[in-house]
Amino acid sequence: MKTQVITADTNDLEQLLQEPAQALRAGEIVAFPTETVYGLGANALNEKAVEQIFILKGRPQDNPLIVHLPDKAKIEQVAKNIPQEFYQLYEAFCPGPLTFVLEKSDLIPDIVSAGLDTVAVRFPDQDISQTLLRLADTPVVAPSANLSGRPSATRASHVLDDFKDKIPYIIDGGATALGLESTVLDLQSPEPRILRPGIITAAEIKERSGIEVQSFAESLKTADLEHPASPGLKYRHYAPNARVVQLCGDNENDLLAHLIQVLDQFVDKQIGVFINDKSWEELQQLYEIDESRISTYLFSAKKPHESAAQELFAALRALDAARADVILAEALPDAEAYMNRLSKACAPDDSAEAEVKTILFVCTGNTCRSPMAAALFNTYVEQKQPDSTSKWQALSAGLYTMDGLPASSHSISVLREVGIDIAGHRSVQLTEELLEEAEIVATMTRNQRDMLHTIAPRQKEKIKTLSEWARGLAADAAADVIDPYAQAEAVYRETRDLLQELIVDLWQELNTDSQA
Repeated sequence: MKTQVITADTNDLEQLLQEPAQALRAGEIVAFPTETVYGLGANALNEKAVEQIFILKGRPQDNPLIVHLPDKAKIEQVAKNIPQEFYQLYEAFCPGPLTFVLEKSDLIPDIVSAGLDTVAVRFPDQDISQTLLRLADTPVVAPSANLSGRPSATRASHVLDDFKDKIPYIIDGGATALGLESTVLDLQSPEPRILRPGIITAAEIKERSGIEVQSFAESLKTADLEHPASPGLKYRHYAPNARVVQLCGDNENDLLAHLIQVLDQFVDKQIGVFINDKSWEELQQLYEIDESRISTYLFSAKKPHESAAQELFAALRALDAARADVILAEALPDAEAYMNRLSKACAPDDSAEAEVKTILFVCTGNTCRSPMAAALFNTYVEQKQPDSTSKWQALSAGLYTMDGLPASSHSISVLREVGIDIAGHRSVQLTEELLEEAEIVATMTRNQRDMLHTIAPRQKEKIKTLSEWARGLAADAAADVIDPYAQAEAVYRETRDLLQELIVDLWQELNTDSQA
């Protein structure tokens, strides 16, 4: 596939955007600018199209997406039982960088909302996105157009870096105006609350609408991290390849002193610096700059909060491209949204970022055993690995399946009994890429293991049955996890309990190996 970049530098946007709008309606992926960041757009009513978003981004399926509309005319197509506060806030802030969490309508597929009964909706304030959404005439999901976990895209070139020849269209509207994602406001809580900080603050909402809302710092709950209703809560985001370190100081002198201290600390590293232009000029009078070792990306000291927010993601990408080992980024404590993104981009100052290893569970159809195993594994190890320098995550796939099938109803129900929701799961066909990227591969049966040994002989050493991995059994003694498909719910419950036992043993084996 060759990506077509459409430069929107004409007044005749409607004619220019006819083709990508038609592509959106037909289920293709279109990247486009909003006032916040570039979005990776797909028809929200087309499950296959939405699934492609998750696959392209490498996005976890329990991370919900935001639905974009041009205006409130079709809000009842995506949400129901809409509270009066929505209409008040819409009049005060929309179109604009404010996202509403509402009760989901039956038309919105579960994959959009990660199986939750809520949906996030916003109305972007940007000519290209407004025109495209009107022409497409369908709700559009549009998460930030970047690989999952990486800095968001604020230029069309950023989208090309991550998705060149993987999507059919990128609409180039230049640099985005704001540079940070929208504020997410939960209107399903007893008291409205901010789930993700953005340019619009709780104080501004009170001032312009009269509605009292909890700020991000006040409202965040543990449950929000376990089953997030908003993007940006559970997973590490916005991170470049380089380590990011915050530069702090109550005044310019303190800031420069900290910068000089850190520069001296990393004398053997390539350094990137993201700081205001005035402070950088002052530093040049105090410190000998080695231009072969230090790269800069500066923002305006005249409007530091606006400028730093607008340029943060572009700076992280540019300094990565300059091959920085460490990026030193100025902290702005009063800029809540900026600091939220910067903090997520930072590894702890005194430790390296934890290595993430993947275990791939494989069964036949990826609707029963392997998704249950992956969900059980991820839930179990979440409490077991917070201080580990080697993090584990589980994925799942099927040998004989098609992409996009939901988990079986009994699989969903028996996991809900233990507090795990996989309603948003969609099946994934096993690929060579998945096999190569996994640290270990755990099949449900010996036949599946043997088949993979034949298909991928170079990967043989890391492919075993779950029983072999979990209990150190010899290959000929490994027990199979029998397929419960089309059997009674009680059989699924037995499968769940067996998988849970094996996963506890597997975790012990993994940690024994890492300590050996």
